[in-house]
Amino acid sequence: MALRRSACCLLLSCLAADAMASAPEAEPGLAEGTRVESALDRRIRIERRTRYESFVLTPHKPNYLMPWSYNDLPVNAPSEFGGPGGTDRIEIKFQLSVKFSIAEDIFTEQDSLQFAYTNLSFWQAYNDSVSSPFRETVHEPELFMIFRNDWEVMGFRNRLIQAGFVHQSNGRSGVDSRSWNRFYLDFIFQRGEFYLSLRPWYRLGEPGIDDNPDIEKFLGHGELRGVWAWNAHTLSIMLRNNLHAENYGAVELNWSFPMSRRVRWFVQYFDGYGESMIDYNVRVERLGIGVALTDWL
Repeated sequence: MALRRSACCLLLSCLAADAMASAPEAEPGLAEGTRVESALDRRIRIERRTRYESFVLTPHKPNYLMPWSYNDLPVNAPSEFGGPGGTDRIEIKFQLSVKFSIAEDIFTEQDSLQFAYTNLSFWQAYNDSVSSPFRETVHEPELFMIFRNDWEVMGFRNRLIQAGFVHQSNGRSGVDSRSWNRFYLDFIFQRGEFYLSLRPWYRLGEPGIDDNPDIEKFLGHGELRGVWAWNAHTLSIMLRNNLHAENYGAVELNWSFPMSRRVRWFVQYFDGYGESMIDYNVRVERLGIGVALTDWL
């Protein structure tokens, strides 16, 4: 599709611009051979320093706002939209994601029990014909433990292991209701400024009526995410596949770079299944541009 080619060209231009850039140079004043703090170490240090501040919310997943987000083929929509024809292809997409530490040093030194909440919203702000409602809002609370680790596999260091429970729901009832619960493990590996997250999960059975019994068919049993931190740029890719003959899956590409000291430009491309709960079983292709307050690193 033309949209897919345009998105790929946009992201490849970022790669081309940074192709000649080397690894981050040593900070001024550091002795030769001194290890420069990595992006992951910097985030861990800042989170630990601010975890008990009264007026500080710690980011969990990326926090962003895309005022322009183009959905190639909007199909499913809540019933009040009057069917697929009632939705606009251009909408506002934003995500708010925060966490806080409940307890630390429970089982091992520097482990942490944390609670997080993520809100992912799709707002038909430019759709005056139906009073500009929210097409979908996905709520995602989770409770998890983080353990520090130092395994090495094929040149990658397993820095963190995260184990938790997550609930995902669109907060609706009747035919528009979508929800599921999962246990997951998340193994976070590092090699230089490249980070790899391997996140398998196990779905728990739904009590009563299951609103989406085939959701694993489209979202699979886990996801793989890679993140590159190059100077002030952050580029990430997420991959999912159900590993069956149907070959349902998804790819998400994110690129962020500084606008100012506090805000970053943010570009996102998504192609596949499971971007939101209401259309988890429909292939979606989306390109969005906006700003981010925080990224993965």
